Amino acid sequence: MDNDTHLWILRLAKGVVVFVYAVVTLCLVLLALGFVLQLFGASTTADFTEWVYRSVDRIMEPFRGMFPSRELGEGSIIDFSLLFAMIVYSIVAIALHALVSWLADRVMRVRRDQQRAQQAAHAQPSPVAPEAAYPEAPYANRAGQPYGTASPRA
Repeated sequence: MDNDTHLWILRLAKGVVVFVYAVVTLCLVLLALGFVLQLFGASTTADFTEWVYRSVDRIMEPFRGMFPSRELGEGSIIDFSLLFAMIVYSIVAIALHALVSWLADRVMRVRRDQQRAQQAAHAQPSPVAPEAAYPEAPYANRAGQPYGTASPRA
């Protein structure tokens, strides 16, 4: 597989992972919002509260009934299943964030390798040989002796 195909696959994978990461983060925000609304006993007749509870019900499907809910008084509920779902979604979000970072690093490495290969391909050999550029030793006087040594005088 050449580098262009490899880079394209990495970019596509990164895009998919970023999309899933955004969805998981949105789910986590909805779960937190639902938890707070239940904890403070928000009215279920309000449209916004209904929407949040409907959304949380869909997200909570795999976790529903894992732990009992406790009523704290006057409509205030603490849902431990919802807290557990928030923990699981947080772990998934952290793992996806690490995957995004890794994929971004891989994309940068492939780009850097491509740039180095292009620079090496376009590099021109020097028209002057290194020996011709310095006919004398670079740290020597005209007599060919290193600086700091006495030259014989005639």
